Amino acid sequence: MDQFAYQRFPYELMSPQLSEDRDIIVDTMSQFLTWLASSSDPMGAVLAGIVHAASHPNASEPRFSSFTAPLMLLLKAAEFNQLHEKKIKQLYIAQAQLADLPPELQDDLPAPRIVKEAGKGDVYNSSVWLGLEPTYTPLHRDPNPNLFCQLAGSKLIRLLPPSSGDRLYRRVQTQIHRSGNSRIRTSEMMEGRERVVMNTAVWGMEGPEDIIEARLNPGDALFIPTGWWHSVKSGHHDGRLNASVNWWFR
Repeated sequence: MDQFAYQRFPYELMSPQLSEDRDIIVDTMSQFLTWLASSSDPMGAVLAGIVHAASHPNASEPRFSSFTAPLMLLLKAAEFNQLHEKKIKQLYIAQAQLADLPPELQDDLPAPRIVKEAGKGDVYNSSVWLGLEPTYTPLHRDPNPNLFCQLAGSKLIRLLPPSSGDRLYRRVQTQIHRSGNSRIRTSEMMEGRERVVMNTAVWGMEGPEDIIEARLNPGDALFIPTGWWHSVKSGHHDGRLNASVNWWFR
């Protein structure tokens, strides 16, 4: 992957990343940025500057950020995790369009035959999802069928039929006194009270009776029908690499 290190990708990040070390609260993200900036490679300082500008080091609770950076950032974070006990987590290349990837990477992820021959054969969009666990996508629905394939690590997906998902989504929006768009991911869905309430509604013990859960391991695929609500999270929380790809078609 080093040959593609300068390819730019859309990132998502939760920061600060606080943990306790010998009775002292430390921010692992700040430690990572210091490690990056002290690298003999000048790009380390550049990457540290990009992340620092996008993150929330002084926030009292984790905040959501989105920004664009080279693939090198994720590669460096994975290297940091191999060298340190405290791991960088929740650094996620989310919904990077396959069409924007270098041809060599696109060739490694050809659209499955079932996608190309289903319906009209129109594969209108596809994305790769690559990051350090835990990763999370809140409850939403897609306007067209979706084939989701797991490449590395594992993912848990909870699905709801359209009518049941509609009720749950409206109930959560009413509870937090907000109206939202289920097809657009906003920062409010990824942090604070909305994230907590929605996560509890979907992943808690009191979830709807007709909710379906699937666990995908490398090589597994899941078909998500049009309009079915779904939320996705990684199978672990320890900073390991997780990778998925999906195709929307009609």
